Amino acid sequence: MFNQKLYAYILKKTGSAYMAEEVVQLTFIRLWEKRENLSSEYSLSAQVFRIAGTILIDQLRKEAVGKKHLSVIENDYALQVEVNQPEMLNALEAAIEQMAPVRKKVFKLSKIEGYSYKEIAEMLSISPKTVENHISQALKQLRAAFSSIISLAVIMSTIINK
Repeated sequence: MFNQKLYAYILKKTGSAYMAEEVVQLTFIRLWEKRENLSSEYSLSAQVFRIAGTILIDQLRKEAVGKKHLSVIENDYALQVEVNQPEMLNALEAAIEQMAPVRKKVFKLSKIEGYSYKEIAEMLSISPKTVENHISQALKQLRAAFSSIISLAVIMSTIINK
């Protein structure tokens, strides 16, 4: 009854079918968890949409923070590729090979072959959120593997540019 209205509302607000599905599911989970605390003062519809609004804000915040962290990591990754020395490229390839098989596949499909998260999700029969998590973890893994090299590259570029 509410799920179609709620889905349409969230879809209109976000333009994302994935986000709309997530928010609707999380809303009904939270509604079930809080069923004993529902107010008889307000209509069920109002309470459902209020819960959905809160969840939507939380999800958008999480997404914004995640994108911020990903962009920082991707900028570091771009810096190390920019240096473009054979040793760094070999080290990068070795670090990618160290990844778990699915993570490595997701990373290569996204960053090397240029597929979108949605396309990768369809190819591998996993959710786009799982793809996003794999990319995030892969970039963390690369950042950890190259933290000293990145620091050295930043120092070297600072010295060279002076």
